[in-house]
Amino acid sequence: MILVERVENVPLDFLIDSPEGGAFYRAYARARVPGFELGCLIVKREGQAVATAPFFTMKLPLNTMMPPGLLKKLLGGLALRIALVGHPSADIGHIEGEQSAEVLEAINSELRKLAPLVSYKGFDGNLALKNFNKVVGLPVPVLEVSPDYWARLKHKVRTDLKRKLKASAGLRLAEVDGLPPEHLLRVHELYRQTCDNAPIQFEQLNVEYFRESASSSKYLFYFEGDTMIGFHQLMCSEEIMYCKYIGMDYGKSQHYKLYFALMLQAVNICIRDGIRKIDFGVTSYAFKRHVGSEMHPTFNYFQHRSAFVNAILKRLSFLLEPSDSELR
Repeated sequence: MILVERVENVPLDFLIDSPEGGAFYRAYARARVPGFELGCLIVKREGQAVATAPFFTMKLPLNTMMPPGLLKKLLGGLALRIALVGHPSADIGHIEGEQSAEVLEAINSELRKLAPLVSYKGFDGNLALKNFNKVVGLPVPVLEVSPDYWARLKHKVRTDLKRKLKASAGLRLAEVDGLPPEHLLRVHELYRQTCDNAPIQFEQLNVEYFRESASSSKYLFYFEGDTMIGFHQLMCSEEIMYCKYIGMDYGKSQHYKLYFALMLQAVNICIRDGIRKIDFGVTSYAFKRHVGSEMHPTFNYFQHRSAFVNAILKRLSFLLEPSDSELR
């Protein structure tokens, strides 16, 4: 017999070997980022836990994945209440344990109590979800980092990347574990600038996110004199680095090529520390391909409890897929 228990937090040992595991999920939950309600489903068979599925609920604007333009503005007021398996801040969705059709249907039945639309965010293309619509998600760029990464690059690429790094040579670079309290508000201010200039705005992080996630993070800071003008939040294990969030002073970023510098300094840390993979995070794909990243496809699944609405959503599924401009 299958039973589903809904709990507030993921277990601490969820994805225990991943920097984006239970500790991070709990930190994000404590931050109470606006727009999201987080929870976790524990699926049990005969009293034994067989699957753990983090989820969140939100109102999803239909124009989320659309490029700026008239249609995006026209659809700006339309949103759907949705329950998603996955995490707002993780590009890859995870269910730990069994992912059989029986388990997934038990999860779906519980989520339908919370929202008329159920979705799975950032999974592979093989989930056993009957009558769900499947759409292409944002690919995740992952770079394999070898000790001789720079030497193995083509001469033209290496020269270009070194030139980009040189633009920031006059700045002071600092690397710290955690987030010093005196930098908290400035980090959030720079994040807001970057968020306001992003083509996709799925979430709006608050100050508490950076406070709560500090203990599991490493930060890179760029200073012009005594003023921080760029940061990069990183989460690392011995095997992989996750590039979480970047913030920049947009009055300075182009002159110093801050985005490229922050990304390339992350590569240098991986080389130094023997970390063999970087998950660069979604968007800005041209540069991430340029440095050698491989694109890992993801898929999003959705189903409305009304068969009629579900059929309409299937015809409108292009609204939930990334546009060509977002994949560049």
